[in-house]
Amino acid sequence: MLAKTARELLGERPLPRILQSRPVVFVLGPHEAGKSTVAGRLLRGTAFKRCDAECLRQALNKAARTRRWCEETVEVQGLWLDAVDCLHGRYGAIELLGRLLVERAAAGRRTVLCQGPADTSVTLLYPKLAPELGATVLLRFPVGRGRRRYVAERCRARGLDPSQAAPAVALDPWSYARVDAYIEGLLA
Repeated sequence: MLAKTARELLGERPLPRILQSRPVVFVLGPHEAGKSTVAGRLLRGTAFKRCDAECLRQALNKAARTRRWCEETVEVQGLWLDAVDCLHGRYGAIELLGRLLVERAAAGRRTVLCQGPADTSVTLLYPKLAPELGATVLLRFPVGRGRRRYVAERCRARGLDPSQAAPAVALDPWSYARVDAYIEGLLA
């Protein structure tokens, strides 16, 4: 498990080796921490299919009826399951998703799962995978100097003096989106 900020994973540096080598990556973190952006970076350079919560619900229903996943979901080089949540007590869904992850990993295909907004039940899929097949990124928001650097960077990008947005560093709760909204408010 790696604990990082989205910024640490989105720069020009190569991704940590473990994230490059594992076929299944779970991306967890608070609302607006950059989970979807990081998932996109993890799949960069790969032809991938993004499946949001509704797409996943439909695919699970179809897989339950036919007892197999559709060919595209299994065969696509990269699969991004976004906003995976509400798996508590859904043993059939967990079993189906677990089989999908194992099948894709065995074929050398990459799968990235992002935690949904409702809960962290995506972690119920951990036991379905051998430990060497998966990795987890736990996203966190920056603190201290990291927050100041982000605010200053966003201000400079919009042609604003960073000292005018100094209160954005101490927003509570703090998020990238709230900082951007605060700066937009100053420009309005």
